[in-house]
Amino acid sequence: MLHASRSDLSHAFCSYCGYPPMGPWRVRAHRVCMRCQMGVVLRAPAGTEPPHDAPFLILDQQLAIQAVSRRAEIVLSVDEPAGVGIPLEELLIFDNGHCDDEVALAIERAMAGADSSMPFDLCAVANPEIRLRGRVTRCGPPQAALLVLTPLTGSRRQPPATLRATSAR
Repeated sequence: MLHASRSDLSHAFCSYCGYPPMGPWRVRAHRVCMRCQMGVVLRAPAGTEPPHDAPFLILDQQLAIQAVSRRAEIVLSVDEPAGVGIPLEELLIFDNGHCDDEVALAIERAMAGADSSMPFDLCAVANPEIRLRGRVTRCGPPQAALLVLTPLTGSRRQPPATLRATSAR
């Protein structure tokens, strides 16, 4: 099995806002994002870090969610604290109706340092009309998998229930 070295993880990003670190971080590394003060600074291989406006999740080997980006909160209708520690299949399922072994294998391979897997199509559990394409790569420290989500054309995005309730008043 392959093993990713820490030096392979050369591009930093925040686990919540998705932005790269700013200012003094480059001189003295901070663990908490200085921009949003909400996420931790993680690293991914060059070219695989998420765009700051993309929804993404950080997963462990058991497919448990370790972090939810600000954008993923909106797309998947989940608040970051409530989404941490739950199984991936509670938020996303394969188009065929279940969280397939293909996702587990892609995450295992990514965490081991293998090249990015083929993308796969998913839909949100909270709103099955929301269809997404997932791409997995490694990130860390600590060792984890980064699942970057891209909304597919034709899927309708709805704001989280809290925003819908507020706007209905």
